[in-house]
Amino acid sequence: MKPRSAGHLYAMRLVDSARSMVAVIRARAAMVRANRLLARGNLEGALAQAQGGLDVLRKPYVLRQSPPEGSALVFLTILAEDISSHGAAKGATADDLADSIAFLKQITANPLPEVCSYIPFLEARLAASSRETNA
Repeated sequence: MKPRSAGHLYAMRLVDSARSMVAVIRARAAMVRANRLLARGNLEGALAQAQGGLDVLRKPYVLRQSPPEGSALVFLTILAEDISSHGAAKGATADDLADSIAFLKQITANPLPEVCSYIPFLEARLAASSRETNA
């Protein structure tokens, strides 16, 4: 097997970055649809859209800690968990919760206080998710 050149690796990273940005666009579109459904009172449909957006962000090429991807992840996770906290349905996965918390905690330049205020909520949901998994 031939070793890969630096140019080839750079091209692969570039392709993954482009695919990641397309995933963000798709995830944000799902977030818009989820918010529209939520405004109409369709909790089940809104949760399905939020979870669909999160599914897109779980692809292996998505750079979940990059600002566009991380912000989409955070907002979809908050939306899914907020909706699911009102019923018995499952919201985001434990990985989504953990990655969202990590992203919010690593923001140092101009953190959004209203978004960062969700950290305790997400941590509580992650702890509850861990207890369900261990039960």
